[in-house]
Amino acid sequence: MIKSMTGFGTAKKLIKNKNIVIEIRSLNSKSLDINLKVDTSLSFIEEYLRKSITDNIIKGKIDVTLNFNDSNQEPLIPFNKTKIKAYLKDLKKDFKIDESHIISNLLTDNRYYNSIIEFKKSDEKKIKSLIDNAIVKLGKYRSIEGKAIGEDLSKCVSKLNKYILKIELLESTRVSAKKKKFRSYFKELEIDFDKSRLEQEIIYYIEKFDINEEIIRLKHHLKFFSSEMRIKGPKGKKLSFIAQELGREINTIGSKANNFNIQSLVVNMKDELEKIKENTFNIL
Repeated sequence: MIKSMTGFGTAKKLIKNKNIVIEIRSLNSKSLDINLKVDTSLSFIEEYLRKSITDNIIKGKIDVTLNFNDSNQEPLIPFNKTKIKAYLKDLKKDFKIDESHIISNLLTDNRYYNSIIEFKKSDEKKIKSLIDNAIVKLGKYRSIEGKAIGEDLSKCVSKLNKYILKIELLESTRVSAKKKKFRSYFKELEIDFDKSRLEQEIIYYIEKFDINEEIIRLKHHLKFFSSEMRIKGPKGKKLSFIAQELGREINTIGSKANNFNIQSLVVNMKDELEKIKENTFNIL
Protein backbone atom coordinates (compact mmCIF):
# COMPACT_ATOMS: atom_id res chain seq x y z
CA MET A 1 0.00 0.00 0.00
CA ILE A 2 1.20 3.48 -0.87
CA LYS A 3 1.19 6.19 1.80
CA SER A 4 1.38 9.90 1.13
CA MET A 5 3.74 12.17 3.06
CA THR A 6 1.01 14.81 3.14
CA GLY A 7 -1.51 14.51 5.94
CA PHE A 8 -3.32 16.02 8.90
CA GLY A 9 -4.38 14.63 12.25
CA THR A 10 -6.07 16.36 15.17
CA ALA A 11 -7.54 15.34 18.52
CA LYS A 12 -8.83 17.10 21.62
CA LYS A 13 -9.76 16.15 25.17
CA LEU A 14 -11.03 17.92 28.29
CA ILE A 15 -8.42 17.50 31.04
CA LYS A 16 -8.23 19.59 34.24
CA ASN A 17 -11.22 21.55 32.92
CA LYS A 18 -9.03 22.62 30.00
CA ASN A 19 -9.62 21.69 26.39
CA ILE A 20 -6.27 20.28 25.21
CA VAL A 21 -5.86 20.23 21.44
CA ILE A 22 -3.16 18.59 19.31
CA GLU A 23 -2.74 19.19 15.58
CA ILE A 24 -0.21 17.35 13.40
CA ARG A 25 0.48 18.43 9.84
CA SER A 26 2.89 16.63 7.50
CA LEU A 27 4.37 17.74 4.19
CA ASN A 28 6.95 16.41 1.72
CA SER A 29 10.53 16.12 2.93
CA LYS A 30 13.57 13.99 2.11
CA SER A 31 13.89 13.06 5.78
CA LEU A 32 12.01 13.39 9.07
CA ASP A 33 11.91 17.06 10.11
CA ILE A 34 9.98 17.65 13.35
CA ASN A 35 8.86 21.08 14.51
CA LEU A 36 7.10 21.11 17.91
CA LYS A 37 5.09 23.96 19.37
CA VAL A 38 4.08 22.84 22.87
CA ASP A 39 2.50 24.89 25.66
CA THR A 40 4.78 25.37 28.69
CA SER A 41 2.42 23.38 30.93
CA LEU A 42 2.69 20.39 28.60
CA SER A 43 6.48 20.45 28.08
CA PHE A 44 6.84 17.30 30.24
CA ILE A 45 5.20 15.28 27.43
CA GLU A 46 7.51 16.59 24.69
CA GLU A 47 9.92 13.62 24.80
CA TYR A 48 7.07 11.13 24.41
CA LEU A 49 5.58 13.23 21.60
CA ARG A 50 8.85 13.35 19.66
CA LYS A 51 9.49 9.60 20.10
CA SER A 52 5.93 8.70 19.01
CA ILE A 53 6.32 10.77 15.84
CA THR A 54 9.74 9.26 15.07
CA ASP A 55 8.46 5.69 15.56
CA ASN A 56 5.21 6.07 13.60
CA ILE A 57 5.55 8.79 10.99
CA ILE A 58 9.06 7.91 9.70
CA LYS A 59 9.39 10.64 7.06
CA GLY A 60 8.12 14.13 6.20
CA LYS A 61 8.15 17.71 7.45
CA ILE A 62 6.07 17.46 10.62
CA ASP A 63 4.55 20.49 12.37
CA VAL A 64 2.95 19.75 15.73
CA THR A 65 0.93 22.10 17.92
CA LEU A 66 -0.08 20.99 21.42
CA ASN A 67 -1.80 23.58 23.58
CA PHE A 68 -5.03 24.71 25.24
CA ASN A 69 -8.07 25.97 23.43
CA ASP A 70 -9.69 27.82 26.31
CA SER A 71 -11.14 31.34 26.22
CA ASN A 72 -11.78 31.37 29.99
CA GLN A 73 -8.14 31.76 31.02
CA GLU A 74 -7.26 34.70 33.23
CA PRO A 75 -4.78 37.30 31.88
CA LEU A 76 -1.27 36.86 33.23
CA ILE A 77 -0.70 40.63 33.34
CA PRO A 78 -3.20 43.50 33.64
CA PHE A 79 -3.43 45.67 30.52
CA ASN A 80 -2.84 49.40 30.95
CA LYS A 81 -5.34 51.10 28.65
CA THR A 82 -3.55 54.47 28.80
CA LYS A 83 -0.24 52.93 27.69
CA ILE A 84 -1.92 50.96 24.90
CA LYS A 85 -3.62 54.12 23.56
CA ALA A 86 -0.32 56.02 23.64
CA TYR A 87 1.43 53.13 21.90
CA LEU A 88 -1.16 53.03 19.11
CA LYS A 89 -1.03 56.82 18.70
CA ASP A 90 2.76 56.70 18.33
CA LEU A 91 2.56 53.90 15.72
CA LYS A 92 0.09 55.90 13.64
CA LYS A 93 2.70 58.60 13.08
CA ASP A 94 4.83 56.31 10.92
CA PHE A 95 2.58 53.41 9.91
CA LYS A 96 -0.89 52.64 8.63
CA ILE A 97 -2.21 50.30 11.30
CA ASP A 98 -5.38 48.39 12.07
CA GLU A 99 -6.10 49.14 15.74
CA SER A 100 -8.76 46.43 16.10
CA HIS A 101 -6.36 43.79 14.71
CA ILE A 102 -3.59 44.74 17.16
CA ILE A 103 -5.94 44.75 20.16
CA SER A 104 -7.46 41.42 19.07
CA ASN A 105 -4.00 39.82 18.90
CA LEU A 106 -3.12 41.27 22.29
CA LEU A 107 -6.20 39.76 23.91
CA THR A 108 -5.93 36.33 22.27
CA ASP A 109 -2.17 35.70 22.42
CA ASN A 110 -1.51 32.78 24.79
CA ARG A 111 1.71 34.40 25.99
CA TYR A 112 -0.34 36.87 28.03
CA TYR A 113 -2.40 34.24 29.80
CA ASN A 114 -1.63 32.18 32.86
CA SER A 115 -1.75 28.60 31.58
CA ILE A 116 0.72 26.94 33.97
CA ILE A 117 -1.10 23.83 35.20
CA GLU A 118 0.18 20.88 37.22
CA PHE A 119 -0.81 17.47 35.84
CA LYS A 120 -1.07 14.16 37.68
CA LYS A 121 0.13 10.78 36.42
CA SER A 122 -3.41 9.88 35.38
CA ASP A 123 -3.63 13.11 33.36
CA GLU A 124 -0.35 12.24 31.64
CA LYS A 125 -1.84 8.95 30.40
CA LYS A 126 -4.78 10.83 28.94
CA ILE A 127 -2.49 13.27 27.12
CA LYS A 128 -0.43 10.38 25.73
CA SER A 129 -3.65 8.77 24.52
CA LEU A 130 -4.58 12.07 22.89
CA ILE A 131 -1.22 12.16 21.05
CA ASP A 132 -1.57 8.54 19.92
CA ASN A 133 -5.07 9.26 18.61
CA ALA A 134 -3.86 12.23 16.53
CA ILE A 135 -0.99 10.16 15.07
CA VAL A 136 -3.43 7.37 14.11
CA LYS A 137 -5.67 9.92 12.38
CA LEU A 138 -2.67 11.32 10.51
CA GLY A 139 -1.78 7.78 9.38
CA LYS A 140 -5.32 7.20 8.09
CA TYR A 141 -5.25 10.50 6.24
CA ARG A 142 -1.91 9.56 4.66
CA SER A 143 -3.32 6.17 3.63
CA ILE A 144 -6.33 7.77 1.93
CA GLU A 145 -4.07 10.22 0.10
CA GLY A 146 -1.72 7.36 -0.77
CA LYS A 147 -4.56 5.32 -2.28
CA ALA A 148 -5.42 8.22 -4.59
CA ILE A 149 -1.75 8.57 -5.59
CA GLY A 150 -1.53 4.82 -6.24
CA GLU A 151 -4.57 4.93 -8.54
CA ASP A 152 -3.07 7.84 -10.45
CA LEU A 153 0.28 6.04 -10.80
CA SER A 154 -1.47 2.90 -12.08
CA LYS A 155 -3.22 4.97 -14.75
CA CYS A 156 0.10 6.47 -15.85
CA VAL A 157 1.75 3.03 -16.04
CA SER A 158 -1.20 1.70 -18.05
CA LYS A 159 -0.92 4.57 -20.53
CA LEU A 160 2.83 4.03 -20.91
CA ASN A 161 2.24 0.35 -21.70
CA LYS A 162 -0.30 1.33 -24.36
CA TYR A 163 2.17 3.76 -25.92
CA ILE A 164 4.79 0.99 -26.00
CA LEU A 165 2.39 -1.27 -27.95
CA LYS A 166 1.85 1.52 -30.49
CA ILE A 167 5.61 2.06 -30.81
CA GLU A 168 6.15 -1.68 -31.37
CA LEU A 169 3.61 -1.65 -34.22
CA LEU A 170 5.37 1.33 -35.82
CA GLU A 171 8.80 -0.23 -35.23
CA SER A 172 7.88 -3.38 -37.19
CA THR A 173 7.25 -1.34 -40.34
CA ARG A 174 9.97 1.28 -39.73
CA VAL A 175 12.89 -1.11 -40.32
CA SER A 176 11.54 -2.48 -43.61
CA ALA A 177 10.73 1.07 -44.76
CA LYS A 178 14.32 2.16 -44.09
CA LYS A 179 15.70 -0.78 -46.10
CA LYS A 180 13.46 0.05 -49.06
CA LYS A 181 14.51 3.70 -48.92
CA PHE A 182 18.20 2.75 -49.02
CA ARG A 183 17.74 0.51 -52.06
CA SER A 184 15.67 3.22 -53.77
CA TYR A 185 18.45 5.78 -53.28
CA PHE A 186 21.05 3.51 -54.83
CA LYS A 187 18.84 2.71 -57.84
CA GLU A 188 18.40 6.41 -58.49
CA LEU A 189 22.18 6.85 -58.55
CA GLU A 190 22.40 4.37 -61.46
CA ILE A 191 25.86 3.17 -60.51
CA ASP A 192 27.27 -0.24 -59.77
CA PHE A 193 27.67 -1.11 -56.11
CA ASP A 194 28.63 -4.08 -54.01
CA LYS A 195 25.36 -5.64 -52.82
CA SER A 196 26.97 -7.44 -49.88
CA ARG A 197 28.62 -4.19 -48.76
CA LEU A 198 25.27 -2.41 -49.08
CA GLU A 199 23.63 -5.04 -46.90
CA GLN A 200 26.37 -4.58 -44.28
CA GLU A 201 25.88 -0.82 -44.24
CA ILE A 202 22.11 -1.19 -43.96
CA ILE A 203 22.51 -3.64 -41.06
CA TYR A 204 24.93 -1.24 -39.34
CA TYR A 205 22.52 1.66 -39.78
CA ILE A 206 19.51 -0.35 -38.59
CA GLU A 207 21.40 -1.59 -35.51
CA LYS A 208 22.43 1.95 -34.68
CA PHE A 209 18.81 3.11 -34.70
CA ASP A 210 17.29 -0.10 -33.32
CA ILE A 211 15.08 0.51 -30.24
CA ASN A 212 14.05 -3.05 -29.37
CA GLU A 213 16.45 -3.29 -26.42
CA GLU A 214 15.15 -0.01 -25.01
CA ILE A 215 11.56 -1.22 -25.37
CA ILE A 216 12.37 -4.48 -23.54
CA ARG A 217 14.07 -2.59 -20.69
CA LEU A 218 11.21 -0.09 -20.53
CA LYS A 219 8.67 -2.92 -20.18
CA HIS A 220 10.79 -4.49 -17.44
CA HIS A 221 11.05 -1.20 -15.51
CA LEU A 222 7.27 -0.70 -15.70
CA LYS A 223 6.64 -4.22 -14.33
CA PHE A 224 9.17 -3.59 -11.57
CA PHE A 225 7.52 -0.25 -10.76
CA SER A 226 4.07 -1.87 -10.51
CA SER A 227 5.34 -4.68 -8.27
CA GLU A 228 7.09 -2.22 -5.93
CA MET A 229 3.87 -0.24 -5.56
CA ARG A 230 2.25 -3.31 -3.96
CA ILE A 231 5.03 -3.93 -1.42
CA LYS A 232 4.45 -2.82 2.18
CA GLY A 233 6.61 -0.18 3.85
CA PRO A 234 8.37 2.99 2.60
CA LYS A 235 8.94 2.92 -1.15
CA GLY A 236 9.14 6.55 -2.32
CA LYS A 237 12.92 6.56 -2.94
CA LYS A 238 12.86 3.27 -4.82
CA LEU A 239 9.95 4.32 -7.04
CA SER A 240 11.70 7.62 -7.73
CA PHE A 241 14.83 5.72 -8.81
CA ILE A 242 12.82 3.44 -11.14
CA ALA A 243 11.15 6.55 -12.61
CA GLN A 244 14.61 7.89 -13.50
CA GLU A 245 15.39 4.63 -15.32
CA LEU A 246 12.11 4.90 -17.21
CA GLY A 247 13.12 8.39 -18.29
CA ARG A 248 16.47 7.18 -19.65
CA GLU A 249 14.85 4.52 -21.83
CA ILE A 250 12.13 6.88 -23.10
CA ASN A 251 14.70 9.55 -24.00
CA THR A 252 16.86 7.00 -25.84
CA ILE A 253 13.87 5.74 -27.83
CA GLY A 254 13.08 9.32 -28.82
CA SER A 255 16.62 10.09 -29.95
CA LYS A 256 17.17 6.79 -31.84
CA ALA A 257 13.75 6.35 -33.46
CA ASN A 258 14.23 8.96 -36.19
CA ASN A 259 10.51 8.64 -36.86
CA PHE A 260 7.91 11.39 -36.45
CA ASN A 261 5.09 9.11 -35.24
CA ILE A 262 7.28 7.37 -32.66
CA GLN A 263 8.70 10.67 -31.44
CA SER A 264 5.14 12.00 -31.01
CA LEU A 265 4.36 9.01 -28.81
CA VAL A 266 7.56 9.64 -26.87
CA VAL A 267 6.37 13.19 -26.09
CA ASN A 268 3.17 11.71 -24.65
CA MET A 269 5.20 9.20 -22.64
CA LYS A 270 7.31 11.99 -21.16
CA ASP A 271 4.14 13.75 -20.06
CA GLU A 272 2.99 10.62 -18.19
CA LEU A 273 6.46 10.18 -16.72
CA GLU A 274 6.38 13.72 -15.30
CA LYS A 275 3.13 12.85 -13.52
CA ILE A 276 4.81 9.75 -12.09
CA LYS A 277 7.81 11.75 -10.85
CA GLU A 278 5.61 14.38 -9.20
CA ASN A 279 3.68 11.67 -7.38
CA THR A 280 6.77 9.76 -6.21
CA PHE A 281 8.04 12.93 -4.48
CA ASN A 282 4.96 12.75 -2.24
CA ILE A 283 5.22 9.04 -1.40
CA LEU A 284 6.46 7.79 1.95
